[in-house]
Amino acid sequence: MLGALSTIFWGVIVLSLLVGIHEFGHFIVARLCDVRVTEFFLGMPSRARISFKSKRHGTEFGITPILLGGYNRICGMEPVDDDLLADVLAYIYRTGSVRIDDVAQAFSIDSDRAVAILSTLVDWASVRMDDTVDHDDPVFRTIPRDAGFLTEYDTGRDARAIAAHADGDVYEIPFDNAAFLASEKSRVYQGIGFGKRLAMLVMGPLVNILFAFITVVFALSVVGMKGGSLEPTIGSVYEGSLAEAAGIEPGDTVLSMGGHEISDWYGISDALDELLPTGEDFDIVVERAGERVVLSVDNPEDGSAEMLGITNTLVTVRLPLGDAVAAAFEYAGQVADFALRLINPAHTMEVVGQSSSIVGMSVMASEAASAGVFDLLLVVAAISMSLGFMNLLPLPPLDGGKILFELIQLVTGKPVSVKVQNIVSYVGLALLLALFLFVLKNDIVRYFM
Repeated sequence: MLGALSTIFWGVIVLSLLVGIHEFGHFIVARLCDVRVTEFFLGMPSRARISFKSKRHGTEFGITPILLGGYNRICGMEPVDDDLLADVLAYIYRTGSVRIDDVAQAFSIDSDRAVAILSTLVDWASVRMDDTVDHDDPVFRTIPRDAGFLTEYDTGRDARAIAAHADGDVYEIPFDNAAFLASEKSRVYQGIGFGKRLAMLVMGPLVNILFAFITVVFALSVVGMKGGSLEPTIGSVYEGSLAEAAGIEPGDTVLSMGGHEISDWYGISDALDELLPTGEDFDIVVERAGERVVLSVDNPEDGSAEMLGITNTLVTVRLPLGDAVAAAFEYAGQVADFALRLINPAHTMEVVGQSSSIVGMSVMASEAASAGVFDLLLVVAAISMSLGFMNLLPLPPLDGGKILFELIQLVTGKPVSVKVQNIVSYVGLALLLALFLFVLKNDIVRYFM
């Protein structure tokens, strides 16, 4: 039970941390590009949540009880093109609040098209949906704006002017419908330039990779790894061993062994390789508390002894910064190669067989936490590095898949249709789900059966 709880605890902590870092990469670039971000949550979407609203960004930050990931709600991620968007937006602001049927009747369109338009405006944070009273017939209301028609999510807004308004207020629009829509679109993902969109998509995986790189360097150069000292000083003595019978104690420094002068731990190993197989007793001279002590080892006459039963002392080894950076670069290259082999049909199954699911990562994090800070840092770095590179693979709905759509749009001069994007994303999602289930099965067999 304790083992299971430890696995769950460390799995949740590590994965939530790394997903939060990933989403923060997307968030920070979105805000630098003045793109609206309405929510930033650790955990999957849920009505049960603990949150607060940022006065600076208008973004709602929080956590949900379903800690299996995290998300940003960056406005306008989906391409939308409806020639009634501008008129419906202006209609809502001149009316204050509307329902689906109001829009359908006012513009002589069917309810499905009205829902699509209203959903887009909600996604852009241009209007707010309230379904608390009637989930099947929600109300769509204006949101507070200042004199320049900026909202709480926009950079440069007048917070006091916005605070004087409430959802559902009626406004006199200071510009024509098309200009109003253009102003709104300039503050969502689809309305910014290619370079900014690309930076927003890349930054999530890149932050994971950068975090992993820094973590590896920190672990190797600051925390350090435990390693055996080369000094000929005894670290521990095995119970029931020849060394214990001879009276060897931890802290003894070996000076000679069977007539062999000892200067380092390699000398002890070489001397034992020669002395133990002979079956003859031999003396060990050690320094203990500043005095020379002679001890006699009762070596089995048949030469069956394979070890004396001692270990060297453990010391913390820290690499120079340059060596740690070089090691981090080498590790990043190995992970990148591993990720690329996943999309190479000749190596796909081999890579899948070596991959871990959430369960496997949780087990590794728990075991590493038990081993110490150094091991935990390396496991966290490994998971973060893998998360970063895997997300760059050109497979929808991963970030790499979205980047692929952006590159296609750049080359062709027009966006990939929503229908094609949805179909490709559904196929990619199905493949990722199949991969997840396969790797999950492997982890269950590997760790629990």
